[in-house]
Amino acid sequence: MRRWVHVAATAAALVVTLPFHASASEVQRAPIESALQSAPSPSVVIVGVPGLRWSDVSPETTPHLWEMVNASSIGQMSTRSARSRTCPADGWVQLGTGNRARYPIPDNPVEGTCQPLPGMKPEADGAAQVDSWDEVVAENADLTFDAVPGLLGQTLGDALGPDRGCTAASGPGSGLGAADRDGLVDQWTPEPIALTKQSLRACPLLVVGARPLSAERRLGELSGFDETVGAVDAMRPAGSLLLVLGVSDVAGERAQLHLALAQGPGFTGGLLQSGSTRRPPFVQLSDVAPTVLDFLDVDAPIQMPYQPMRAVTTDDAGARVDWFRELSQQADVQGKLTPPFFGVLVLVQAVLYLGAFLILRRHPRDRTRSRVLGFTHVVAVAAAAGPAATYLANLLPWWQAAAPVPALLAAISLAGAILTLIAFAGPWRRHPFGPAGAMAGATAIVLVIDLALGAPLQLASLAGYSPIVAGRFVGFGNLAFAIFGTAALLGTAAAVSGRSPRTSVAVVAGVGVLAVVADGAPFLGSDFGGVLALVPAFGTLGILASGRRLSWTRLLGLFGAGVVVVATIAVLDYLRPEDERSHLGRFVESMANGEAATIVQRKLEANVSLLTTSVLTLMVPLVLIFLAFLVRRPGGLLPWTFVRVPTLRDGLLSVLVLGVIGALVNDSGVAIPAMAATVAIPVAVAVVVRSMRLDHEDVSTGRGAEPASALD
Repeated sequence: MRRWVHVAATAAALVVTLPFHASASEVQRAPIESALQSAPSPSVVIVGVPGLRWSDVSPETTPHLWEMVNASSIGQMSTRSARSRTCPADGWVQLGTGNRARYPIPDNPVEGTCQPLPGMKPEADGAAQVDSWDEVVAENADLTFDAVPGLLGQTLGDALGPDRGCTAASGPGSGLGAADRDGLVDQWTPEPIALTKQSLRACPLLVVGARPLSAERRLGELSGFDETVGAVDAMRPAGSLLLVLGVSDVAGERAQLHLALAQGPGFTGGLLQSGSTRRPPFVQLSDVAPTVLDFLDVDAPIQMPYQPMRAVTTDDAGARVDWFRELSQQADVQGKLTPPFFGVLVLVQAVLYLGAFLILRRHPRDRTRSRVLGFTHVVAVAAAAGPAATYLANLLPWWQAAAPVPALLAAISLAGAILTLIAFAGPWRRHPFGPAGAMAGATAIVLVIDLALGAPLQLASLAGYSPIVAGRFVGFGNLAFAIFGTAALLGTAAAVSGRSPRTSVAVVAGVGVLAVVADGAPFLGSDFGGVLALVPAFGTLGILASGRRLSWTRLLGLFGAGVVVVATIAVLDYLRPEDERSHLGRFVESMANGEAATIVQRKLEANVSLLTTSVLTLMVPLVLIFLAFLVRRPGGLLPWTFVRVPTLRDGLLSVLVLGVIGALVNDSGVAIPAMAATVAIPVAVAVVVRSMRLDHEDVSTGRGAEPASALD
């Protein structure tokens, strides 16, 4: 009896508070109740609202959602679509596609606005056709994601047959998520309360959409949406899966992380993750369609490259929600600061090069010379600490500060100062390559430790990866790879300075193997393109350290070795269970099903696009001009230093190999050598000025003679 009283009460709440603004005269509570209770099992109910975030959830504002948290699996959802900011129509199309997709935009869109959700054209027997569906299909046909709008509904229909494979939808935007490849929804009604028992009895999927949340009426809209969720949850069939999702961003707001909640068999607690993210609590909107198919025991087609969501063990629910809010805040602040950060990075590098140019070109000859060169040496080593400091800054919650920019600068400065003290603390400080090499080694060690701990420092850091952008959630991002590879190569070059060729080759081989494992292992760096660049780079360093010459034939052979190594890692990853594979194993799968060409094309397009859209492109000419000055000025400071510290030459040549190959095989393109330069050039400057100072001290004490060409 209590059950029926509860059902009646929640149905009444649905009528009164539903954010679809239906009047009481339209209410047909019994048909809804009967429809939901009689739907087949297993079945899936998706309730989505654009703009819903974990910051919206609280016991006071959303009591039903808050109560569901303890008995659900919850996560942070990236809604990244084929656009950087996902509008509601984009999100609904993507939900029904299981791949990155988008909705057509007007010819002259107003910046910050979103295209309106399409209408639905009623058909016979309660079905409906999505307006302008042909335009949706055409919009995605030209993209390199192989997205097929309506693939979720189509797959259900093909697998379960006309009797059980239908889909039902109600509310704004939901038709885009439930439609088949022809844009047809089997059972449609503008308002959920008007659904009939017949329309839902045979349909395993019901998609319910709410109007996008707005800043002006958010509290009222949240209250109504929460009552809707509570009513649907109370009436859904036993054994069904309920997914409550924030399906997109909203007009006028930045891209954000959104709410994901799953309740049903297999989703009774814990954090959500998927094979696409491999990191709790993160999932992606493109994971929703594979999750629906997996729950209904239907195989996902190859055009759905994303993975079903899973629940993993975790701790207290309330603490998780607080943590989610912090993750959202950190990712949001990172998104705001990253563009100006890279602009400042280029500016700082330019200032460093200019200062070094002036000092090295007009360095004093009097007794102040040693102090000037010493100061320049410290500044160059501290500059080399910058990339690692941006990661270590995440040890402090700078994003929670009232003024996050000053807090971030303070955290980076503190981390950089500690690293600089370490670089000058050891017995290596007297060697020209000592402090700079120690800094490079410390940078590589920081990133390896971060990998071993699950990469907490890379997540939402300035030179790391963003869960909102959703390019990567675990392992090495392209920027981190460039920093790690460069630091590992230069740190190794410093370690073998002055050693015998046999010892040098052994050290380079040992460090190289460790670096490749750290970068390429699926459970660590999981970096396909990085291995292709690291193997030839360390091979180059080994050949030069042995005293042999580097030839094009040997370089080509080293690249071939990189291909063999990465292919071996990828095949071994492919042999693991599907939901445990990294993108290395999934690339092997894509080769088997003919999708690899699309992936390669997409990466090439991203590579070319970055040349004209990234401020890091400016780093390349700056580096080339500065290196030309060091090499070609009278006396050639860099060649002069190479004579005194030969392994600096070996290290820089290996970094050049890393940067060129990395730029060609990764979708970050020019960003790879640009970020490599943020470590390599300060290290080179540090070794040059340190060598000059040591020679000056030798001349002053009569221990040696400084070549005249180095003084001009």
